[in-house]
Amino acid sequence: MKQIQYTGTNYAEIKRFAGDAVLAPYFCMGFNMLSLNTRDGFVTVNEGDWILQDETGEFSVSCRPSESGETQS
Repeated sequence: MKQIQYTGTNYAEIKRFAGDAVLAPYFCMGFNMLSLNTRDGFVTVNEGDWILQDETGEFSVSCRPSESGETQS
């Protein structure tokens, strides 16, 4: 599993990691967010959330990193 944390300022890194699955970031109620296309549809990624990519290439979002995940930088 691969993973990367969204800091609110690293959209370019997130875009390289997730490609077309991620939409442009937006600012809402004082926070940077973005939308990510997952098998369950689009989900909101908040600052501090982790984007996980499993072995099949599917993306998911977690508040914590996966302990077995490889962190992207």
